[in-house]
Amino acid sequence: MNASRGRTPTRLIATAILAAVVSACAPQAAPPPQPEPDRFAALESDAKVMSHRWTAPTGIDLDSPEIQVSRGYIESENNYDRTADPATLYPGYTDVAHVQKSPPTPRTGTINHHILQVETTTHLGQPANEIHVCSTYMQTGMPTDTGWARLESLSYVSLRIQSSGTMAVTTPSVDNDRRLSFPAWNVFSGWEVERFTDKRMGENDPWRVCMSRMPGFDYDAPLKELLHAAPVVEPFYPGWPTLVDNNE
Repeated sequence: MNASRGRTPTRLIATAILAAVVSACAPQAAPPPQPEPDRFAALESDAKVMSHRWTAPTGIDLDSPEIQVSRGYIESENNYDRTADPATLYPGYTDVAHVQKSPPTPRTGTINHHILQVETTTHLGQPANEIHVCSTYMQTGMPTDTGWARLESLSYVSLRIQSSGTMAVTTPSVDNDRRLSFPAWNVFSGWEVERFTDKRMGENDPWRVCMSRMPGFDYDAPLKELLHAAPVVEPFYPGWPTLVDNNE
């Protein structure tokens, strides 16, 4: 009888061990690099739920630097109020404003912002622009146990925009024909933004216009109104220019 039958020869065992050692010592292929997270994913998602539309008197350029700063500030505030997610703040917002943590106020639809007045003035001896904005929420709604309801009507904000004096205001290369729902660059760079109380109360002053005769606003609507369906998210207007990639 052959004593080696049914047993692995010693030479084969040694060969297998050597192969295993060589395999263990061989350099492993590096895993493929992970794609960088999309820093604008939250903004892209939120734009499908809530939009911003702007109007202004004739002669006011909605894409001028100071107006872009005020638009970015107010849109960021409303985004954060809806989501309580810092990722929905525009780039650079936290450099010019303090974020007050609060629970989210879910909202969907379209917020209409109206620039009532832009005034060139001086503040602390430096040039400044005071921009007064009335925002209307008639086309927004909040979810309820049974459907949707409109809960808010108006908000009024006065902003003072002026150069920070610590860095130059730079304007990136942009394509004004291709528009996004949010700015992909820091519109606040080189600027200071201050909320202030406009104490003028005359009939033709911005606060009075916002509170009593905003064109297209229904002042007789109830403070709370049940809706048959979620409000429509209208296209952003004017939206934000697209950054030009100079490497293309």
